[in-house]
Amino acid sequence: ALYRLRLSVDIAAPPARVWRALCDPNEVVRWDAGVERALDAPADYPRPGQHVRWPYSDGPFRVLHDRPLEVVAEEKLRSLLALGPYRYDDTYRLERLGKDCRLTVEVDVWVPVPILGPAVERLYLGPATRRDFAAALASIKRHCETTP
Repeated sequence: ALYRLRLSVDIAAPPARVWRALCDPNEVVRWDAGVERALDAPADYPRPGQHVRWPYSDGPFRVLHDRPLEVVAEEKLRSLLALGPYRYDDTYRLERLGKDCRLTVEVDVWVPVPILGPAVERLYLGPATRRDFAAALASIKRHCETTP
């Protein structure tokens, strides 16, 4: 991986609520501002072996390719993602904290074929990835704490 990060957020909602926000395509579009909808999402999403496309409303790359690898309900969701030239191996983990929970994301990011050169991509990719995933966690937290 070019870059690896780990971020956590405590959410005042039970793991089942946070799991639904992560996995229900209708919920994802409500907290992830850039996502328009899920294309090709089967009724039993997420399951290993599926491929779901998530179109984005803006940005240089308009389709996120999502391939779930490991799914343990209300505990762990690991997926391989591709957005333009970028590849992400991301794992969301849920940990119960009394009635609430902690959501942790671990992400490895890389570029299979460097576009700008490895040094430039490392300097850009790390901070951009951290910012984007921190914003996603904050958005999931806000969504789960305000929407039953």
